[in-house]
Amino acid sequence: MKKLIFLAVSFLLGLYCVSGIVTAAEIPTLAFKKHVVIDREGFGYEALRLLVPKGWHFKGGVLWNYNKVPPEASTAFTISSPDGSSVLEQFPHITLFWSQDSNLQLSYSRAGMEIVQPMGATDFLKNFFIPRFRSNVSGIKVIESQSLPELAQQSRDLAQFQMRVFGQISPFRFQFEIRADAGRLKMEYFQGGGEKIVEDATVAITYIIAYLPTMYGGYATGITWIPIVSSFKTPEKELNAKVRIFKIIMDSRKDNPVWVENCIKLSASVTRDKIRQQRAIFNRMQQISKTQSEIGDMIMDSYQKRNDAYDRIFDNYSQAIRGVDSYKDPINDWKIDLPTGYDNAWTNGSEYIISDDAGFNPNVGSTQNWEQMKRQR
Repeated sequence: MKKLIFLAVSFLLGLYCVSGIVTAAEIPTLAFKKHVVIDREGFGYEALRLLVPKGWHFKGGVLWNYNKVPPEASTAFTISSPDGSSVLEQFPHITLFWSQDSNLQLSYSRAGMEIVQPMGATDFLKNFFIPRFRSNVSGIKVIESQSLPELAQQSRDLAQFQMRVFGQISPFRFQFEIRADAGRLKMEYFQGGGEKIVEDATVAITYIIAYLPTMYGGYATGITWIPIVSSFKTPEKELNAKVRIFKIIMDSRKDNPVWVENCIKLSASVTRDKIRQQRAIFNRMQQISKTQSEIGDMIMDSYQKRNDAYDRIFDNYSQAIRGVDSYKDPINDWKIDLPTGYDNAWTNGSEYIISDDAGFNPNVGSTQNWEQMKRQR
């Protein structure tokens, strides 16, 4: 039972110098569409939303693994430019385990966990991410690395909240502590026809260090660690222009904390009641969806701070970014952050257009109803 609880909580914590200045005149108009990711295989409602450049391709979403007990949910997707050369990616869920106790290693390996000794964030990107996910490129070279302590702290805060929600339903019978680390790497390599690609990868790692009673008396330490990796890549010659688009996408991401909370409640409930049949799991999903959320202003603020912490990866691109302005979407009551330097911004409720032409009006020659968004002061 102790191992089942430990396995149940482990996956939940996985529930995301450039020279030159790009002027607004170089990209006179940018258009985006609101993309809502629905959890179609599970709870049936929104898991997250973000802006996708018009003409770009979104692939992926929420994935459920019902072969695991409790069932595992995660998000993974790519957002690709029309020619496929520029990509923003949220990588698939990774859960790793380590213990010096050989019996624990064997037990968790049989449960489907990969046994890997813990690493820090930037070491993970160099020694695990690159060999695992970029083995098909040539001449790879790390040109910049950075620790992200603010993101690490926000990841730890969210993990503590998630563990508290789980423990209220299925109490823990072992002691544990939570740590976190975060960092980024900027790398360059050659791909396909020899074009040089620049990629910036970020990871936030949560470590659950559990002190598990052994059959011989005493305790053994088991570490479950969950790296959440995202990256953006583009041909080097397009970096200054594309980095602004990547920032808009990442700034616009809004996770639904109620969905995350209900995934935790489902996992804890399945663990506590030892539910195995898929029909019974779906029934429990329906029951949980009807319960009142415990998320208050503090945890909502924590999600926003995590998004802000992710935004630090763009600090070294400041010459290309030149800051953002906040707009109020009057149709969806949603705050949008868009690049500064544009004269006006418009929305029709599902699409967004910004332009540096003071006289630009998308209603001209259109059958749609566009409303101009006000810049927030």
